[in-house]
Amino acid sequence: MYEILCAIFYVLHNGCAWRNLPHDFPAWQTVYTYFVALQRHGSWAAINHFLVRRTRKQAGKPPEPSAVIIDAQTVRCGPQAGPRGIDAGKRINGRKRHVAVDSMRLLLVVRVTAANIQDRSGGFPLLEQTYNRFPRIRHVWADAGYTGQLVRWARETLGWTMDIVKGVVGQRGFVVQPRRWVVERSLAWLTRSRRLSRDYEILPQTTEAWFYLANIRLMLRRLERSV
Repeated sequence: MYEILCAIFYVLHNGCAWRNLPHDFPAWQTVYTYFVALQRHGSWAAINHFLVRRTRKQAGKPPEPSAVIIDAQTVRCGPQAGPRGIDAGKRINGRKRHVAVDSMRLLLVVRVTAANIQDRSGGFPLLEQTYNRFPRIRHVWADAGYTGQLVRWARETLGWTMDIVKGVVGQRGFVVQPRRWVVERSLAWLTRSRRLSRDYEILPQTTEAWFYLANIRLMLRRLERSV
């Protein structure tokens, strides 16, 4: 099993096709079978949840976060990828990754949709899933793309408050904004894994599994340094 996990992390980090796994790993069919089985059972998300609690506790924080930062990232799809859409604002034909992270930049929940889904529309299932997995959360930071009904829905349905961090007037290029830089850095760290530089997957759920694996890899490194 250790060799199988090493092979999965190899595909994640290097972005190669399953068939191109080096021969010193187990057979690619075996590795792929385990990856899909664990994905379908929700094991990658469960392991991510367990390690988030462990990492926060190791850092001296409560195991469960009380606030999250949400954002969305649009990327192009590979030729073999499945459902996709066009992000009119960024003029990208691909998919959108909706993520929720805590103050330590740890990924809590990810939802992958077609790129034509607006941020606020993708925010509903993202916040609902975050609410189910992390019941201690009470506050959300988000950018101006999440204004409107989502703020009222979060307050009335989930009992959460939302703080909309608006951009600077006349802003050009990247500007560090309160709390929003946290999720921007998280996305930068996660997409260093070449498998996430584009969306190559037929199913959006497979991309979500890779995101949890990328975060698991980062947390394992952090926990290893503390031993």
